[in-house]
Amino acid sequence: MIKVGIIGCGLMGALHARTLNDLPGVKVAAVHNRTRDKAESLAREVGAIVYDRAEDLLEQDLDAVWVATPDHLHVDISIAVLESGKHLFLEKALATSLEDGAKIVAAGAKHPELKAMIGYPLRFDPAYRKMKETLNRPDAGKTLQAWSMRTHYLDPNMKVYDKYRDHYYDTPSWYFSDAEAKGPIFSHGSHDYDLLLWMCGEVESVFSYGGTYMLPPGSVADGFTVAIRFKNGGIAHVSTPWITRVEHDMTGVAAEGLTVLNNNGEVRVQAAEGPEERITFTRNDMWQRLNGHFIDCIREDQSPLISLKDGLQAISVSEAAYRSLKERREVFVESLD
Repeated sequence: MIKVGIIGCGLMGALHARTLNDLPGVKVAAVHNRTRDKAESLAREVGAIVYDRAEDLLEQDLDAVWVATPDHLHVDISIAVLESGKHLFLEKALATSLEDGAKIVAAGAKHPELKAMIGYPLRFDPAYRKMKETLNRPDAGKTLQAWSMRTHYLDPNMKVYDKYRDHYYDTPSWYFSDAEAKGPIFSHGSHDYDLLLWMCGEVESVFSYGGTYMLPPGSVADGFTVAIRFKNGGIAHVSTPWITRVEHDMTGVAAEGLTVLNNNGEVRVQAAEGPEERITFTRNDMWQRLNGHFIDCIREDQSPLISLKDGLQAISVSEAAYRSLKERREVFVESLD
């Protein structure tokens, strides 16, 4: 039996707890939240014990801890999890600065016997996995141009429907704070930066446009587009705005030998020769695959698909995109070598 603790019992912590609770041979045994009411509600649902302090939870007999606190609070608790000798599943984004992210990566490097993974679920979405599989084909060749446009609508005064979770939720206030969250160009866009890093390779530089369009003045930028240049010479653009009431995903990659496109769950592949291939995915089990993968890594002593360094690489692009938006210039992505 793999015994798990949850730190942070909001939207994502509760989602992971429920998903883990349905996996065979897994027990969510302990939960902690800054406000006890959320922790108690989740504990009743999954049969866990509530701990008022994260330090007390980390003293328990647990195999792994899922950290789902706000992004800007990741660094101290993530390091504490690793230093307590427990495997770490850390919700994206790794951190809200490269400095903090590097501290988490360094802590992971000190404990190579422990598994650590960043929670980017799109890598486990069957449509995106099909895209990656297609781009690995011998006839695909070098990636030339890519795009990822996943439109959303977030309003701090209303409940938001999230199709990825089939759930309505209240967005937390810190989400809209430029000092704490940096907005969708940093955290939400990091999903897309991670996807394109996975599919197309390292990013050399970015140039961002955007602004605050529908949120109150002084909030984060809620609309943006980021132009990307890869180290292999390819180009891309990313846009995940919070200003459109129509939610739609369209991610594509044009390579030398083929183009593959995910159009809201329908994958289209057109190679240089032959008819276009279309595959529709009606069921998205990415949350089960994501959490199940990390559990399997613990059981079978395997390396997780998304490492702490992968998480740092994603936010290195996030940081460059954020700086470009503020400074209105091309920004080169900081090298992690």
